[in-house]
Amino acid sequence: MKRFTFTVACIATAVSASGMLAKGGMVRFYSSTPMENIEGISQVAVSRLDLDSGKILIKAPNSTFVFPNKLMQEHFNENYMESAKFPWSTFTGTVTGMDHQAFDAGKKVTVIVDGQLDVHGISKHYRTPGYLQKAADGSISGETKFFVKIADHEIKIPTLVVAKIADSMEITARFAWHSTEAAK
Repeated sequence: MKRFTFTVACIATAVSASGMLAKGGMVRFYSSTPMENIEGISQVAVSRLDLDSGKILIKAPNSTFVFPNKLMQEHFNENYMESAKFPWSTFTGTVTGMDHQAFDAGKKVTVIVDGQLDVHGISKHYRTPGYLQKAADGSISGETKFFVKIADHEIKIPTLVVAKIADSMEITARFAWHSTEAAK
C-alpha cells in the first residue's frame, strides 16, 4: 500500500494548474461466455486530467481487482496478469473533441479518448468514445467503455479454461476528478 500511496503523490505533484486529480476511480473488466461470466473491479485507480492540453493518465494496480470468486482473483493475479511482474495497468493519452461551451454549461459532452494502454507489459493503441461532465463545484466526472483483446496483450489462457474466457474483455473506466487542492 505504501507504493500505491507514493504513486498517488507523484501523480498529484505532476498535475498542472489546469489539471485535475481523481483518486478511487473505478476500472472494471467484464466478459461473458456460455460457461461463465468474469468480472473484476478495482475501486482504487488514480487518474490525472489536464483540461488545457487534454492529456490523461490512468493507473490501476492489478492486485486491487476484486472478483466475486476468490479463486478467480488468485488465478487473475498469479497466472494471467502476473501481477508481481506487471503490477500496474496504465493508459496514457489525450481527450479531444470536447464541446467546451456545452461542457462549461454542465452538460454531458461526448469526447474521444485516444492513447496507449499498457497491460501485462504490452502497450497497444486504443481510440474510444467517452464522456465528461462538469459539476457546479468544478469537479469533473467521466466514463469510457471499450473492448480489449486478451491476445493483444499476450495474456496466456490455458486450453483447459479457454471455453470459460472470452477472447476480449469489456473495459469500463469511471472517474471523478477534482482540482489538486480539493483532491488533497
